Amino acid sequence: MGNLWLVIPLSVLLAGCASKGYVERQIDPVSCRVDVLESKMGAAETKSASDEQRLNALEARLATIEGQVSQAQLANKAMLDEATAKAADSAQRAESAASSAAQSAERAQKIFELGQKK
Repeated sequence: MGNLWLVIPLSVLLAGCASKGYVERQIDPVSCRVDVLESKMGAAETKSASDEQRLNALEARLATIEGQVSQAQLANKAMLDEATAKAADSAQRAESAASSAAQSAERAQKIFELGQKK
């Protein structure tokens, strides 16, 4: 009977323990899924890093283009201001020439009238 008390707990313990093969069979599918997910995550991280580099490059190009647009706008404004000033100067000279022409026409008219009276 003494051996029976030793055999029963020992058999219960051995029956409750899983074999190494059983544990491996249970863990292998999970391990495969984890490996696949790690691979996908690595690919996603690589793509994310690549996308971030492209985004940074595009932001740099955008900043360059914005600078060029700003410079072009300043150049256009300067050209417009210069053209406006030239147009105003030309208008003033045209008015002066028209005034001189009107005065010359009046003098010519007076001379003609004086010549007719003689």
